[in-house]
Amino acid sequence: MTGTADKRRGFAELVHNRDFTLLWAGSLASQVGDHLNLMALTALIFTISGGEKTSGLEFSKILLLASAPVLFIGPISGVYADRISRRTLMIASDFIRAVLVAAIALVSRSMVMVYILIFLVFTINRFYLSAKSAALPQIVKRDNLMSANSLLNIAGVVAIIVGPAGGGLLVERFGFTVGFFADSATYVVSGIFVAFMTLRGISGVAAGREEELAARRRVVGEAARHALHAHSRVEFREDAVRIGHEIAAPIGEEVEVISSAYQRLVADLKDGIAQMKGHAIVIYSTVSLSSLMFVVGFVMVALPILVRNEFAMGPAQLGILLSLAGVGMLVGSVLVGHFFSRTPRRAIIAVSCFLCGAVIIGIAQSSTIILVSAGVLLMGVFVAPAMITCDTVVHETMPKESVGKAFGFRDMLSKAAFGIAGVLSGVIVDVIGPRYLLVAVGLVSMGYACISVFLLADTSRLNLLNAYPLLRVTARLAATLPRRMSYWIVVPLSDLAAYVLKTKRRYAQENAGHVLGKPPDSREAKVLARRMFRSYGRYYADFLGLGGRHRNSVSDRVRFRGLEHVQEALSAGKGVIFVSAHLGSWDMGGAAMADADGLPGLSAIVEPVSGDASDSAVSSLRKRGGVNVIRLGQTLKVWRALRRNEIVFVLGERLVGADGVDVEFFGKRTVLPRGAAYLALRSGAPIVPGFCIRRSDGSYELLIERPIETDAGDDFDAAVKTYTQRLAGIIERYIGRYPDQWCMLQPIWAP
Repeated sequence: MTGTADKRRGFAELVHNRDFTLLWAGSLASQVGDHLNLMALTALIFTISGGEKTSGLEFSKILLLASAPVLFIGPISGVYADRISRRTLMIASDFIRAVLVAAIALVSRSMVMVYILIFLVFTINRFYLSAKSAALPQIVKRDNLMSANSLLNIAGVVAIIVGPAGGGLLVERFGFTVGFFADSATYVVSGIFVAFMTLRGISGVAAGREEELAARRRVVGEAARHALHAHSRVEFREDAVRIGHEIAAPIGEEVEVISSAYQRLVADLKDGIAQMKGHAIVIYSTVSLSSLMFVVGFVMVALPILVRNEFAMGPAQLGILLSLAGVGMLVGSVLVGHFFSRTPRRAIIAVSCFLCGAVIIGIAQSSTIILVSAGVLLMGVFVAPAMITCDTVVHETMPKESVGKAFGFRDMLSKAAFGIAGVLSGVIVDVIGPRYLLVAVGLVSMGYACISVFLLADTSRLNLLNAYPLLRVTARLAATLPRRMSYWIVVPLSDLAAYVLKTKRRYAQENAGHVLGKPPDSREAKVLARRMFRSYGRYYADFLGLGGRHRNSVSDRVRFRGLEHVQEALSAGKGVIFVSAHLGSWDMGGAAMADADGLPGLSAIVEPVSGDASDSAVSSLRKRGGVNVIRLGQTLKVWRALRRNEIVFVLGERLVGADGVDVEFFGKRTVLPRGAAYLALRSGAPIVPGFCIRRSDGSYELLIERPIETDAGDDFDAAVKTYTQRLAGIIERYIGRYPDQWCMLQPIWAP
């Protein structure tokens, strides 16, 4: 409540701050002018195309000319914003832009001159933006900077909503010439607002700079007066040289400062990249924002071409269409801030990119302008959360002293991506048409969203069962699709996972290398690791299919060999410890045993899945298969199941936690879980090893070994180790026989 009250007081204080109100009004007028300029340029392009189809190349040129100054003029504009009066720089920028934009209307017959003037307008615009950002701390208190930036951002959103719609209607009614003059007028209005501002707290450096310039002006003036009264050529030449030196000195200093600025820029970029390397999520957000801007760059060219050529829309309708994107961005900003502030950042970005891509494809398939408009609105809704989240990631993760460098590198990369997309799209859209281009861009956005889930992420603990939304969707598909079709789908997905999940791929290769007795980077180990991924994919297809119609076919798909060994072990009346491994489909084997006639209840000791929803869903799937779930650590439930002479199912070749025994496994020492041997020795229940192996025809065979009777003897710990080693040998034998069915993507041996 206190934070909200402080924010409200900050907003109220800013509203009553005369200078900030003038800056806000000037900023709004300037940004509305930017959008008026865009709509006037669009109308100009529509006009020069006549009745023919509009070329996308013309829009590409505009985007390139608008983006280029960010890369080349940005550092220089920042230097000047710190060296001369920011108020003067803003006023000069506004009036120069006003003149340049008005000049576009006068030279509109020559597109070469139009391009030159556009580049100059956006170049001067960089000086205005740098001066505005630098002037803000001289207008508001430090405590109000966040609120001030928020209000300035609102001005930008309002400009997006009002500018295109108003500009489109204006140029549609009166022509692009009036549009350019109206745009020029907005810059004049902005300059007038800024002229009435007062900047406070100018630093000593800036004050000293002003005194230095005044002193130089006095020297030049005195030298000029003396030269007028010179009595000889020598005196005149000496005075002329003095004047030349005084005039050239500031120019030389500015050249030196600009060179130094670029050197500092390069140094800051290198330092920023070095700082970002330690924060994978920041690099991810930078790549994601650049990818999103790359997509937006294509849309900004393809969309006007689509609505112009196929719906005969003029600038007015296009302006309203673009304004809908601003409305969507406003809605998206509110939604992400209010409802998703605690949602994982990576999830927001990935989902936003996916939905944005889906909407772009929807726009490409739209047959009416109403559907296109709805798509543009939704695109704004989905773009805003991704952009806001990318900003938030930098603020939350980077050290305070490196935030600016990270933003500088990120903005440069994203603007470059936007400009490159604008250039490419102009060429591509003229070849394949706007609809095909939008479909391709939408697919790229959706594809990136899928890959970005794993991009620069810690995949060592990643598991499909931990991702509830993905688990729910895949379970529904696996339960509905025919089993053979599920296999066709999971094989390429498994290969993709093997490529994307580098950490798990490394673990799989290391495990494969131990099984084969070859280096992890050998060809044989790599091939076996890929087969492990595919086996895991088939396991998921079968396990998730247990929740649907495939549940009824378990008994037909699994054949038993050695089921009498389980019945023999149960005859002692102490229950059975059934030990298996991550081989074939252990859940399918458990479901088959639970469904077999003449066997008691079966309980499986399982590792909890992270997330309550995911854990509940996985447990529900196992219960539908007839298997009772006992979570790791619930020892009392295990004792009760054994006393009821039931079967307790455990997996014995991967240690979870610290309760393990040092054994030899595939010729190398490692630690395996001691639970099976410990439970058997304490309860007197026999151990029965068994493994559910997949056959070439897609069926399964549950291979069950003879019972192992245990005896603690005089040394309980030694007995635990002995029986654990014996189980390790049995598991090793089966893995060695069916290595490609070993679904082990976690490290088993210490490096």
